[in-house]
Amino acid sequence: MKKVELIKIRKDYPGFSINVDFYVNKGEFVSILGPSGSGKTTTLHIIAGFIQQDSGKIIKDGKDISALPPNKRNIGIVFQDYALFPYLTVFSNIAFGLRVKHAKEEEIKQAVYSLSEQLGITHILNKYPEMISGGEKQRVALARAMIVNPDVLLMDEPLSSLDAKIREKLMRDLKLFHKKFHTTIIYVTHDQSEAMYLSERIILMNNGRIDQIGTPIELYEHPKTPFARTFIGKMNRIRINGKERYVRPEEIIIRKDGRMKGTIKEILYLNGIAEIYVERGKENIIIRDLLRNVRSLKQGNTITFDIGGD
Repeated sequence: MKKVELIKIRKDYPGFSINVDFYVNKGEFVSILGPSGSGKTTTLHIIAGFIQQDSGKIIKDGKDISALPPNKRNIGIVFQDYALFPYLTVFSNIAFGLRVKHAKEEEIKQAVYSLSEQLGITHILNKYPEMISGGEKQRVALARAMIVNPDVLLMDEPLSSLDAKIREKLMRDLKLFHKKFHTTIIYVTHDQSEAMYLSERIILMNNGRIDQIGTPIELYEHPKTPFARTFIGKMNRIRINGKERYVRPEEIIIRKDGRMKGTIKEILYLNGIAEIYVERGKENIIIRDLLRNVRSLKQGNTITFDIGGD
């Protein structure tokens, strides 16, 4: 069942325009992925109602909401900087939306404590935003958006300002949150690892347009455009028997009797994974393997290798 549809949405700016057409199913986690300036955040703001499109329709639950103001769309949003009110406690930040709706204080208290318990933040309800960590702020922002029971939750680069370890933990938390609540989430990011880990489908944008839509596996294993091939993961361009092929680094296997030969120019170590940069004539090739398999290799070594499956 389609929850949100963007039908021939267009927004024009001097020298740049956004043209998108896609849908998100009920309960689906979809990421809008792309480089800076690709139009992904503008697209999110059009859905929220903060920016008015020049043409096209936004359909939610079968109804056209294109002309509705943001407060009438029942769509929650978590901003990149969380936008918490610094002069309100965590409790009051979370309760803000219910108080705007004039809910009873007893109902507000019950809702805040219930949601806070599920998100593991009951211990900070009496603190102010400046007193809590980045990860806690992210959970508070999520609770504030969720407490009004939105039909759709929009998230704009919510993990971009956090360090690597906290990002990894919150990615796991967010995935568990979605599995538990089945909330329809549209998530904007420029980070392909976030999109690949979190999403059921990815909408890849470039220069204001949709480049490809598919599952993480589909985009990684079957990129349909030159941009998708280079933006999703890393890709080698290797000439074999006079023909150029696009090959992922992990598809290349180092062998003693490999048919291709090159010289190691650099080795980078990334959490148990080695990325080996090899020069083969005029080609610069990346090979990715487990660190334990390539411990003996050093810069300057000549190696031979093949493409897996060949």
